[in-house]
Amino acid sequence: MLLAGTLIVVFLVIYGLLYLKKKKVPFSKRVVLALVVGIIYGLVLNRFFTSAQSMLFSDWVGIIGGVYVKLLQMIATPLVLVCVILAFTKIEVKTNVVKLGGVIIATLVSFAGVAGMVGLATGHFSGINGKGFTISKSALHAANELKANYVAGGEHTLTLPQKILAIFPSNPFFDLTGQRPSATLGVVIFALFLGIAYLKIKDRKPQEARFFKEWMDSVYEIVMSVVRLFLSFAPYAVFTIMTTTVVNNDLSAVLKLAQFFIACYMAMAIVFALQITVIALCGISPARYIKHAFSVLSFAFITASSAGSMPLNLDMQEKLRIPRGISSLSASFATSMGMCGCSGLYPGIIIAIVATTQGINPLSPQFFFYAAFVIAMTSFGIAGTGGGGTVATIIALSTLGLPVGLVGIFIAIEPLVDMGRTVVNLNGGVMASAVACKVSGVDLREPRPLPQPTSVERRA
Repeated sequence: MLLAGTLIVVFLVIYGLLYLKKKKVPFSKRVVLALVVGIIYGLVLNRFFTSAQSMLFSDWVGIIGGVYVKLLQMIATPLVLVCVILAFTKIEVKTNVVKLGGVIIATLVSFAGVAGMVGLATGHFSGINGKGFTISKSALHAANELKANYVAGGEHTLTLPQKILAIFPSNPFFDLTGQRPSATLGVVIFALFLGIAYLKIKDRKPQEARFFKEWMDSVYEIVMSVVRLFLSFAPYAVFTIMTTTVVNNDLSAVLKLAQFFIACYMAMAIVFALQITVIALCGISPARYIKHAFSVLSFAFITASSAGSMPLNLDMQEKLRIPRGISSLSASFATSMGMCGCSGLYPGIIIAIVATTQGINPLSPQFFFYAAFVIAMTSFGIAGTGGGGTVATIIALSTLGLPVGLVGIFIAIEPLVDMGRTVVNLNGGVMASAVACKVSGVDLREPRPLPQPTSVERRA
């Protein structure tokens, strides 16, 4: 009876959110309201439910959030493919597109290394004792299973040259299914070659190039229409995801991990400030940026999906006077490489904690800079639909020869940490766009208002 009553409340909340939509309540407000109600309802149920009831409740209510996440995953790869190609067909700046892509990639990857340094330092100074955690068999199994899926190739661990070779797709259509660990990056590489081929025939065969461009514009509009349809489900998904996340986590366990949680958000704040500084140096004032980006960053925080936030991200960058060719390229790259939150600072914090358990000083110059380099190099191919931080951490720890078991403990609160990480990821893509504009000579400063005519001039 209790379970049936709680399910009825879920449907009533969803009906209430639908009613607010009919009343034209802004989308962002409905998403924030869903988040708050989900947390409160989850805390209430956590107090009254047994573990068995929590699992059964989550199985049914989690269908809505689970379907939403799968929808985002379903559209993420086509969206990346189309956006990368459009970066070539819509390029508006007079510069070499290969050079432009190189600047964006270099910015993303190098800043992932910088974020890794921030994470290493934060993890060290947070004073978290890695030996104080008891690693359960389930946590160890989860970490080892991820290691087997993303680090090992068959029975043997891939060497660094083999990992580089594995990035390139042998069958791009297979990568479009997302079944390969580095599938997202494989799709990006395939799209890059299509874009370069378009540029090669643009002058020699203008009719064919124009047909391809118009066809891609049509495909883009259709894909974006699908994305907007999926995103309209966000309030209901956010409510169910937050409810099931809170109801299934042991509150005492979450409190024990509070120190780690705080350390993660401290590192995120530092990296976010560094990103804003770079954006400001490229001509966009912090106040102007926050004004346009707040709703997009809020959505990224709530949904914890870099790929799902891409459409809003592209619209926001257009308001900042960033050319669509540059924004499409950087937004696409930022969902598959150099993600400052997931593949930068998060692995850095855990590496520092694990290194201490092995008697290694994470701030010793030799380890510190080598770990930052590994973090930067392993930041390729991390999917932008949630949970990529764990995969990136497993890969980095394995490359450094450190045990991965401790990662399994942090999986329990990763959904809460992933929300902040996604904001940093998205912000990194905007930063890469700003840097590319600076290199290309695009003026991003806000245009000054025209002087108002004097009373004499008006009478004239």
